[in-house]
This record gives sequence, C-alpha cells and structure tokens, in this order.
Amino acid sequence: MVQTPDSMLISEAAWQKAVAREAVIRPIAFEKKLTGQERFAACSQLGLKPTRFYQLLSQFRRKPVTSSLLDETPGPEKGRRLLSAEQEDAVACAIKEIYCRRERPTITAVHDHVRVICRQRNLIAPSWNAVKVRIDRSDQRKLSKAREGASVARQQYIPVIDEYSVGHAMEVVQIDHTLVDLFVVDAVNRQPLQRPWLTLAIDVASRMVAGFYLSLEHPSSTSVALVIRHMVLPKTSWLVDRNVVGDWPVHGLPIAIHLDNAREFRGKALAWGAAEHGINLIHRPVARPHYGGHIERLIGTMMGAVHFLPGSTSSDIGSRGDYKNMRS
Repeated sequence: MVQTPDSMLISEAAWQKAVAREAVIRPIAFEKKLTGQERFAACSQLGLKPTRFYQLLSQFRRKPVTSSLLDETPGPEKGRRLLSAEQEDAVACAIKEIYCRRERPTITAVHDHVRVICRQRNLIAPSWNAVKVRIDRSDQRKLSKAREGASVARQQYIPVIDEYSVGHAMEVVQIDHTLVDLFVVDAVNRQPLQRPWLTLAIDVASRMVAGFYLSLEHPSSTSVALVIRHMVLPKTSWLVDRNVVGDWPVHGLPIAIHLDNAREFRGKALAWGAAEHGINLIHRPVARPHYGGHIERLIGTMMGAVHFLPGSTSSDIGSRGDYKNMRS
C-alpha cells in the first residue's frame, strides 16, 4: 500500500510534478491493455523509463488520486543528528562518566544519567535509542579500553599483520603447555588423582605434531627438555614399543623454537642447550597470544577430542549435570 506523504511536507514543485503525471496517466490508467505506442508516448511525455512508468501506473490503479503519483518522501539523511548541541553534550558527558567504567554499566544506566543531566540543564532528555546510537558511533576501541582494559582492546581492534613465512619443515616449531580436560584415576580404587599436563610441539610448516610430553607434574624445564627430546629423536622405535601401527616421520633439530614467556621457557639450561645445537629461541611478545596461533589451535583441537573420553571435565560445573566424570 502506498503511503500518502504528509501534505505539510510536500513541496510545490513535487506537487506540480504529480499533477503533470496525473494528466498523462489518468486517461489510460484503466485500459485493459496498453498498446506499445501508448506506453511509448506516456514514457516520452513524462520522461520516465518503462519500469518507473508501470510502477506509477500500478500505484494509481490501486489508489486513483494525484497524491499516489508523488515521489517517495526521503527519510532523514543517514548519520544526521537530530539532537541539539546541548543534548549531544549531555549524552557525551554521560558516556564518559558512566559508560567508560570498568564495571561496564549498561546503556540503560547511561540513559538514566543523561536524564539527570538534562533535568539539571532544563533540557528534554533524548530517548534510549538515541543514546544507544551515539554509543555505537563512538570509538569502539577507546570504549573497550576504558571498559575492559588495554589488553582486551588490543586483541579486538589492533589488526594482526605479522605472520610466519616458513619455507620448509622443522624451520620453526612452536611449543606450549595445557592442563588436560580429563581426570586421571588410580588403578585400584578409581579415585581421582588430578588432571595431567600436556606439553605439545608443532611444526609450523607441515602443521604436524613434532613431539609431546604428558605428565602429572606442573610444567617445568624438565617438561620442556623432554618434549624437545621427543621432537628431535626418530619415533619408529617409540611407536613399536607402544604397539602403534603407523608412521610418524617428524624428527630432527629445528632451526628455531617459538615459545611464550613462561618461566620454564626462560631458563639458562634451555638457552644454553639451544645455542649448543644452533637452535634459535624466539619468545612471542608479551600479551600477544595470536603470535602462537599454530600451537593454540592444536591445543584447542586436542582438547576437543579429549572431551569425548570417559573422565573428561566440562567447561563449567553447570554443564556437567549428573555426569560422574570424577570416577570414570
């Protein structure tokens, strides 16, 4: 249904344009079938393309009045601010004083404060939606930094432009630890002992697991040494000893090992051992987890698989229900 524009908003030029259209369209509007000549003549007189002509003809047939031939009245220009300068200032003050807090107040709290400011300044308070729009238009990185801290804002809004350009296998290996989402139980009473720690090494070029070390002990320089040992040595005999059928063709000294800044990766023994064998140690920048993206994705994949095993933990207590994961 065509909506008739408010007569107070129609300009004289727009109305005269509709009148001219009506003079051409009304005589032919209710003919059962227009000839090609009639259509061509009407389009020529009105300066319209056939598509627009038939659109106007359809509107007029539904409602045969001149106003149905008016062009649509455009809405407010996108981005146009309808608040006064004083109201804009009140909203800006509320965003700065209320929204930009580490407690992360809601938009409703900001709107309430806007209403207080406007009452004090004898202004009409903007609507909740108007406040939300201005929050959405604000610098989101600055808002995130004020509400959640610089680290979160950096992760969300600073583009990641660095990446590894690795030419061949064992050029760069990433190593990291994770606490496995699984409880180990004793063999006799099936009582839970603890969750084990897994240290993983991944070859960046091939995305293959280069080595691992599983232990009930907290990560240490020993964990790092043993995972590097597993990574460097051939794995044929290791597979045979465990009756594993398959091939694991990843071994050798890497050119570089990429690590985070945990204490066990900063030890003198690791630094000296790496230097002894010509291995370059690369520590990722502090608070930049995306620099270890390959090992982080591997850990995520491994933990996803672990969740299918008996004894797996859940991401939170509520999601466990009555699942007895402590005694699996």
